[in-house]
Amino acid sequence: MFIFLYGEDTYNSLLKLNEIKAKFKEKTDPSGINVVTFDGEKFDLEKFSSASSQSGFLVSKRLVIVKNLLKSKLSADVTESLKGMMDNLKASENIFVFWEDGRPDARSSLFKSLTKDKKFVQEFSLLTDDKLALWVKKYVQSQNSQIDSQSLNLLISTSDNNLWQIANDLDKLLAYSQGKITTEAINRLVQPKIDENIFGLIDAIAAGNPALALKMLNEQLEIGLNHIYIMSMIIRQFRIIVRLKSLNDQKFSQAEIAKQTALHPFVIKKSLPLAAKFTLDKLQHIYSQLLKIEKKFKSTSLSPQALLELFILEI
Repeated sequence: MFIFLYGEDTYNSLLKLNEIKAKFKEKTDPSGINVVTFDGEKFDLEKFSSASSQSGFLVSKRLVIVKNLLKSKLSADVTESLKGMMDNLKASENIFVFWEDGRPDARSSLFKSLTKDKKFVQEFSLLTDDKLALWVKKYVQSQNSQIDSQSLNLLISTSDNNLWQIANDLDKLLAYSQGKITTEAINRLVQPKIDENIFGLIDAIAAGNPALALKMLNEQLEIGLNHIYIMSMIIRQFRIIVRLKSLNDQKFSQAEIAKQTALHPFVIKKSLPLAAKFTLDKLQHIYSQLLKIEKKFKSTSLSPQALLELFILEI
């Protein structure tokens, strides 16, 4: 059996990998001596062949794990030999798990080989706001604690969708709090992780500079940021701007806005100047267009990048 795990959400993909290892030890190999792990950067085809062709020691099978193979610079000969070897190993009793940090190049021959059997392929994309909120709630509940909606929104607004960082922040908050995470605790213990490039992108849109906005969008895609992550960040930022625009027009002070929204002072400070550049009607129109484009991600033949570019040009 071949299992392929990959994606930007390495927190959950590693949880899945550890779950597979735990089940293997529980059901097949309590000693763990039949679990073999290879690092892609130091991948040795001969050692992999030897480990893969052997049956388990005192048990029926082995668990062979290969990490970041697609990131390694394998020669064409090694790649072709490995693909042939993998075809022959499909009938093996052993279990093979290939784990990749990030989304590999879908054009590579190894990626195509590993994704042939969709049943055992799982991509871990970054969580959107709704799914991230649900994940935080479950994490907090698993520790017999609580978090209200204001505190939840504040915590998410200060994160950059990095579950490793969020989990670390939650552990600090849970240790500090007495059964309930509060906005006071978050403001005290959590530092905002807002992507400055998102503010720059929104600023370029507000200034009516599509060339700069497209340049900033493409720069973020080129460094490997997922289009879903970028879209979720843009939607979240415009949602914040809409809220701040309404309150600012009502002459609320920054302190009152912070109390009303439970947003981090850093987020308010960065977002208020942007809110001043839009009318409320314009913001509501933009937010509506964003939600429509998000739905089109799954219902159109256009690429996600093309949809984002069209949004910028239309706005």
